[in-house]
Amino acid sequence: MIGESDLLRYSRQILLKDVGYKGQEKLLNSKVLVTGAGGLGSPAMYYLAAAGVGTLGIVDFDTVNMSNLHRQILHFTDDLGKNKVDSAEEKLKKLNPGISIIKYQIKLNADNIEDIVRQYDVVIDAVDNFSTRYLISDCCYL
Repeated sequence: MIGESDLLRYSRQILLKDVGYKGQEKLLNSKVLVTGAGGLGSPAMYYLAAAGVGTLGIVDFDTVNMSNLHRQILHFTDDLGKNKVDSAEEKLKKLNPGISIIKYQIKLNADNIEDIVRQYDVVIDAVDNFSTRYLISDCCYL
């Protein structure tokens, strides 16, 4: 059930014929995994959090460094040296404190990917290397 503050927050989306009240409830009850909290994952997570996706999973094993700051919008100068999952969580919770965030500060591999992916409705591949990209694709396909 959508609360009063959520009605205000998501009112413009709820007005859309293709979203409506039921669509917003679906978003609030959905779980999206974003693999990679960098240049692709940052804007994706920002908009998913703003739209009211109820649970965001964030997978990234890296830390914020200076060369990230010009393109990774969830990370700021004050975040240098922080784990990207922690930096991303901090900004996303400020944007939308009503969402849940599950952090995985790990490198995806054949031993851990299935247990993580099976918990989510949608997986966004925002990684920066082909071996992990193929691993995500194969897992989602299977």
